[in-house]
Amino acid sequence: MQMSTAHQPSPPFDQREFRNALGTFTTGVTIVTACSSDGKLIGVTANSFNSVSLDPPLVLWSLSKSSNSLAAFEAAEYWAVHILSHDQDQLATHFSKRAHDKFAGLDLETGMGGAPLLDGCTTRMQCKTAYRYDGGDHIIMVGEVMHFEHSDIAPLVYQRGNYAIATRKELADEAEALIKATAASDSFDENSMSYLLGSAYFHLYGKLREFGALQGLNDAEFFVLNTLAARNGRSLAELNRLFVYAGHTPLINVLDDMTARGLLQVVVDQGERNERGLFYLTAIGQALAQEIANAGKQTELALLGSLGAVDTIALRTLLRRFITLTDEGKLPGE
Repeated sequence: MQMSTAHQPSPPFDQREFRNALGTFTTGVTIVTACSSDGKLIGVTANSFNSVSLDPPLVLWSLSKSSNSLAAFEAAEYWAVHILSHDQDQLATHFSKRAHDKFAGLDLETGMGGAPLLDGCTTRMQCKTAYRYDGGDHIIMVGEVMHFEHSDIAPLVYQRGNYAIATRKELADEAEALIKATAASDSFDENSMSYLLGSAYFHLYGKLREFGALQGLNDAEFFVLNTLAARNGRSLAELNRLFVYAGHTPLINVLDDMTARGLLQVVVDQGERNERGLFYLTAIGQALAQEIANAGKQTELALLGSLGAVDTIALRTLLRRFITLTDEGKLPGE
């Protein structure tokens, strides 16, 4: 008796899930530009860019058949590919939308065939159209690279529908190991987040305090000077809250002493409930605060220089996210 196996129909192809699956593949982000035959500048955001060949130097990208720019790109002899830098995510979003003039207000250079060249990118390539292929709902553009320039600026990447930055694999492995070690430990140790953040703050802030001490400032005066440099014109109550929030004892005679030394001035507003008014840095105080800021910038650059551009970007990004997660947006007592 001959047995037959019934064919099991495959489940319906889910395009959304397929898009999500493709999103797990991390790519760079590019903007491709050209000049149409009537002189109009065109540009689109694309993460379909890829290398093809070294000899001859060929690259490719693809454009949806529904794109308003398709006809212009198909007719263009030259086009430029811009591999975006880590801080150009807003530019990528801008060029991903339909707009009457995407280039308004941008600093541009003119490339081959009149293609506009954007500034601040990690890499720029000027290409001559070599081949075009039909690729389903896209047209695949292959170009020969006629000229290119690149930099050490960290690139922008795209993963699971979001812009991101890349970091080295060994750093990610080290971070994961630290997280696991901290979770497994029942004691406060050098791998805990509190210890690491506190230690980093102590070492960086300590160098700045040394500079402040050379200018004749104690810790309290140093704090007041930098607080008013961030936003001039604060009341005694606000300064006291900030002072306590930073782990110091409340201000007593510090403001009066700094006023007597010509670093601060008090402006009394008739509508201000606090009869002492608002404290402002004088011209002398502002100049001293600027000296400290310059010294702080040099110290920061020296410390971060050994990390490299990519790790520095990752550090800044993660610290901003951490602050957002932990900052309730108000000071104690408010």
